[in-house]
Amino acid sequence: MIDAEKLQIDRIIIHKVLKKKENGEHGFAEHTDEIFYFGETELDTLKDRICSAFSKSKRFFKLEITSFEKESFFGNSSKLKGATNIEFIEKSKNIADLLAISHDRRTIPSGLLLVMDGYYEKTKHFTLVIKAELQEAFTINEINDKKIVELINDLFLSPAKEFYKIGYIIEDTNVGKFPNNKYSSFMYDDNFSRGKRDLAEYFYDKFLGFTSNNNDKLLTVNFYDDVYKFIDRNVIGFDNKKGLKNAVRVLYREDMTGIINPKEFAELNFEEELLKKYETEVGKNYTHSFTKNLELVDKSLERGKILLVEDLKIEGPNDSLQNVSVMSGKNIDFERLKLSIEDGSIKQLITIKTGKK
Repeated sequence: MIDAEKLQIDRIIIHKVLKKKENGEHGFAEHTDEIFYFGETELDTLKDRICSAFSKSKRFFKLEITSFEKESFFGNSSKLKGATNIEFIEKSKNIADLLAISHDRRTIPSGLLLVMDGYYEKTKHFTLVIKAELQEAFTINEINDKKIVELINDLFLSPAKEFYKIGYIIEDTNVGKFPNNKYSSFMYDDNFSRGKRDLAEYFYDKFLGFTSNNNDKLLTVNFYDDVYKFIDRNVIGFDNKKGLKNAVRVLYREDMTGIINPKEFAELNFEEELLKKYETEVGKNYTHSFTKNLELVDKSLERGKILLVEDLKIEGPNDSLQNVSVMSGKNIDFERLKLSIEDGSIKQLITIKTGKK
C-alpha cells in the first residue's frame, strides 16, 4: 500500500487521447503544452484518490516490464528524473502518442491522460499515468483553477464516470534482470473483475509494455478456473469429477507450502490419457510453479456449484455440496437407494425428468 503522506507529486500534465476513427490505423492524441499546477488542497485530494485506488488489491497488480526501448513507455518515463519542464512536456507527449497507438480498435474509448512524476519517500522517483474515460462534455479546455477539484472527482468519484486505469513505475530494488531489478511496475484497472481473467491488454501490454504472465493473483485464479473447466469437459462420472475438484480445493485451502505446482498436481491426480490431454489443453499455459495468492479466488473456495442437466445446477457452500450425490437412472441400485432413504442416510431425493415421453 502507498502512503499519501510519502507521495510527492512534482509535475502533472494532461493530454487527450481520442479513439480510432473508422478508417484510421489507431487513435490520436491532442497534446497540451502547459504543466498544471494544483493547489495544496487539490493535490492532497489527488494523492488520496490514487492511494485509495492502490489499496483495492483485487484491482491493483504488480507486473513486469517487458518493453524498455528508448521509445517505449519505460524509455520515456525513466528519463523524467532530473528532466527540465520542457523535457517533461515532450516526454509526456511521447507517452500520450503511445497510448493513442494502443487504441487500435474502435471499441477502445477516448479519454484524458494524466502524466505525472515525483518521488516516494523522498528518494524513489516514479512516473504515474492515469487514463480516465470521462463524459464527452468534459474537455481539457474546461480545466482551469476552478475545475481542478471537479476533474479529480470526475476521475475517481463521480457515478457518471466510466472506468479509469493507472500505470505506475517506481525506482526499486528487486531480484532479476534489468529493468525489473531496478524498477517495480504496477497497474490498477477499475474495470477488472474475476470473470475477465486478465487486465486490459491494450493498456498494460501495448501502451505500458508490461506483462501479467507472472502475477501470482492472476495465475492462482486462472489455474483454478481452467482446471475446473478441464475436469468438467473431460472427466466422466459425477463421483470422479467430484473427487478431482475436491483435490483442487485441498490444494488451495489446505496445502501449507504456499506454492502451486501445476505439473505436480496434474501428475498426482490425472491418469495417463487424461494427463496427456491436460498438458495439451491446460498445462502449456502453466509451465512453472507460482506463489499461491487467494485474493481473487477466496469466494470460489467457499461456494461451488454442481452441473446437472442442460441449464440446471445446484449452488451452495462447498462443505455442504460434499454431501450431494448425482446418480444416473441407468446405474441406480434401487434396493440400496430404498434402504438409504429408510435409514435416513439420504435426507432428500430429487428427480429430473427428460423431455421425452
